[in-house]
Amino acid sequence: MWMFKPFSGKEQTGLEGRLIEIGNEKLRVQSIIAEGGFSCVYLAHDAVNASKQYALKHMICQDEDSLVLAIKEIQVMKLLKGHPNVVTLVSHSILDMGRRKEVLLALEFCEKSLVNVLESRGTRYFDEKQVLSIFRDVCNAVFAMHSLSPPIAHRDLKAENVILGLEGGWKLCDYGSTSTNHKCFATPEEMGIEEDNIRKHTTPAYRAPEMWDLYRKEVISEKVDVWVRLSYMFSMYFNLPL
Repeated sequence: MWMFKPFSGKEQTGLEGRLIEIGNEKLRVQSIIAEGGFSCVYLAHDAVNASKQYALKHMICQDEDSLVLAIKEIQVMKLLKGHPNVVTLVSHSILDMGRRKEVLLALEFCEKSLVNVLESRGTRYFDEKQVLSIFRDVCNAVFAMHSLSPPIAHRDLKAENVILGLEGGWKLCDYGSTSTNHKCFATPEEMGIEEDNIRKHTTPAYRAPEMWDLYRKEVISEKVDVWVRLSYMFSMYFNLPL
């Protein structure tokens, strides 16, 4: 099951039981499996072949900023499509609902997240082979993002955004926090805008040190992901809380 940021205040969208067309796909929506700041993820299945399952991400965009984030997420997933360690975007739609836009993403369905696996281990340590397997797959996904021009930083690497594919490989998901704006934010105005972006779109416990104090005037780049990946490895191997 996927887990997103704590969800509060959003009205129920009523997609359960509905038949939704997304591109060439016709999906029957079943139930909510995760919730986020302005999004829900549903379990859905193909309208013709019920054994074919999808994760349906539904984003409600009340303003231009949230729509830009949703479009950016689609664009990043298109750039990374086909990578074995990136959750696959099958199709998408953007619906004009008058005062708001609704964005629908049909994604490959992955039943377990890294959070599920970590919680199920109890007090057991992960052995070195398990840790390196997860670490390798996350690194492969991040390397693909960092190898693009310009490099793309995920900026919200955490256990909730690492999911287990049906074939056993680990996949990175949730690309709404990505950034290519790599620079040192020098003026108070620039720092204020970036601090607001960091506060809205990243998770405090997983932020790299340079994201906490912009007045130190360090370059914030794709390297913020490297710090988080190292934290993962030590947390899983030494049985430390994430």
